[in-house]
Amino acid sequence: SRRGAGSGCPWMWGGGLRGMGGVGSCFDFLTTAAAGVRQPTLMSGERRRTSKSIYRLRCIERPEIGKSLDHPVRLVIFDFDETLTLVTLMTPDGTYLPEQRDWAREVNFETPWVEGSRVQKLHHLLSALTNGKDGETRVLACLTRNGNSSGVAAVINLMKAADLDVHFACIWALPHRPNRRCGAYQEDGKWTFFDPPVRAGHDHKADVLQQIARDPKVWFPQMGGTSDTSKGLVHLSSLRVEQIVLVDDQRANFQSESGAQVLRYCKVARYDADYRDFGFMRDMGGIGAHDDADYDALKRFVEDPWMCKDTFCVRCQERPFDGGLGNSMRQPVNLVVFDFDETLTMATFMPGESSFSTEIGWAPQERTERGEWSKSDLVEYNFESPYVEGSRVEKLQAMLKCLSTSEDGSVRRTLAILTKNEQGVVAVLNLLTLAGLADYFSAIWTIPARKSIPNGAYRDANQWKSFDPPVDQVHDHKADVLHSVASDPTKWFPQLQHGNGDSICPGLRRLRVEGIVLVDDERANFRSNSQAEAKVMRYCKVARYDEVYRDCGALNQMGGIGAHSDSDFETLKSFVERPWECPYENLAAKAQGIERGLSGLLLGPPAKTDTKGGMTRSASASHLSREASASEEPEPPKAPRVRKAALSNSPPLRSR
Repeated sequence: SRRGAGSGCPWMWGGGLRGMGGVGSCFDFLTTAAAGVRQPTLMSGERRRTSKSIYRLRCIERPEIGKSLDHPVRLVIFDFDETLTLVTLMTPDGTYLPEQRDWAREVNFETPWVEGSRVQKLHHLLSALTNGKDGETRVLACLTRNGNSSGVAAVINLMKAADLDVHFACIWALPHRPNRRCGAYQEDGKWTFFDPPVRAGHDHKADVLQQIARDPKVWFPQMGGTSDTSKGLVHLSSLRVEQIVLVDDQRANFQSESGAQVLRYCKVARYDADYRDFGFMRDMGGIGAHDDADYDALKRFVEDPWMCKDTFCVRCQERPFDGGLGNSMRQPVNLVVFDFDETLTMATFMPGESSFSTEIGWAPQERTERGEWSKSDLVEYNFESPYVEGSRVEKLQAMLKCLSTSEDGSVRRTLAILTKNEQGVVAVLNLLTLAGLADYFSAIWTIPARKSIPNGAYRDANQWKSFDPPVDQVHDHKADVLHSVASDPTKWFPQLQHGNGDSICPGLRRLRVEGIVLVDDERANFRSNSQAEAKVMRYCKVARYDEVYRDCGALNQMGGIGAHSDSDFETLKSFVERPWECPYENLAAKAQGIERGLSGLLLGPPAKTDTKGGMTRSASASHLSREASASEEPEPPKAPRVRKAALSNSPPLRSR
């Protein structure tokens, strides 16, 4: 329980465990003025910098919304942990002494990476969202999985520390917990607790939003009253799910396993960072945590969501490097490396036969009465897209052929695959061979290193052979692997050790990391989490999505170049030909400016003892831990890639 003033107060991380201490542990770091400990002091530029690049939120309207202009946004629902907060730090019972409020506001809501008060910016944003252009009014609410023992009351109390609660009409908490109210509504400045029907449907935010749209009155008890607040909710009586925006840092919250989808959403960026005096923390978040552009982007999206239709297209970028942007000696691309799962494939299905993963050249039998999977099944389910016309396999073949040689024929390129597929390199090679794609590549590598199966395969003339590239000598991250490839290509392309190696693997003798393009659906693969923070200088991010796929039901984390648009193929070809035309969002100079600006910022007042009984804190946070809650939850694993409506005797395909 919370201790009285003078004995300190144990605080808990309310947003999930973040690599600091054990689940459920706490520590006393708030002390009285008598302790004479320092306030947070200046953090160096290196300490302030996050371990990844500048992050912005991303707003999306799904293409399922037809006449978008007919459905203006009426309700904006925010997640709490790592969306409104940067990281959630709470007392175990969710209450705060008067002298603790300033500190609670500072560590939960204020960012050390951008100048100015984030709390004030949030106030301006929330006010602007409530009172839109042309007299439009909207309602704001909060839907959270915060795990504090006091439930929704703890969220209200922390919002009050920053006076943010005044903007919200309702707060709901998932999942339902016995003996705890899971909802609260505000009416003319007073909060009242109630029980929304969170148990009535599937325990997922996408399903809850559909319930709210079907019957807003049970979620907003103020509706139908005579108060000023009630009058502001009248337009929710005809609410549609298309008119709701969900702002959240968890991508998995935008589509449920039941098939329910959030049709308009804003994904808040997550990142790892050294945070104040708490040390390294994972999976932080927060609107505007790193860029003030977040506020304007969210405001514009809520006003005009139809401007952010999700096209599911690839995005290509070149980072700044010596000899790169603005330099007349533009570095050509010599090596294009593809991910396999959900990049070349749409979703990866693999047969259960053990020989499939061990024998190069494996081929399935044609389907018999027993219902085995045929070659055409494997090609169709792995590579062909049901969302566009024409054969995706043929389009991939044409693209790969074009990528191997520059437009003017002056540059020949090598293509390779770097994958984390759990079935191994032979399984990947066999699927590529079935689709007629294998011979466009010179090598295939898998990470992490495994001793029981080969970690690599290479094409020597027209024959594929297995080998072991030095993956066990490199940090287990694709960016580090590509740096190793650039430093010594012969270890990764055994063909180069032979006389005809240059004809099979052209352009690799003087390879630089800037001459490599990585095509991948995982954003995290473009910058390493190693101490060296190796970067992929040129990359193409393949769109990911959740979708009902063929007869497999709803699948999450799908992908695939050209899965939804043929423009992907042309975009990738143009980028490989002229990568300097796709600079890294012009953020290089901005990033430097932020670093310079940060060097003069303080995380708090100068070190001193508060002689007026204000709150100070210990310099050490070694015993800090975060309370287990929603943001601790990792992204759900990929749904099993299983064909549900196949022949009854058909063995299921294995997911990778």
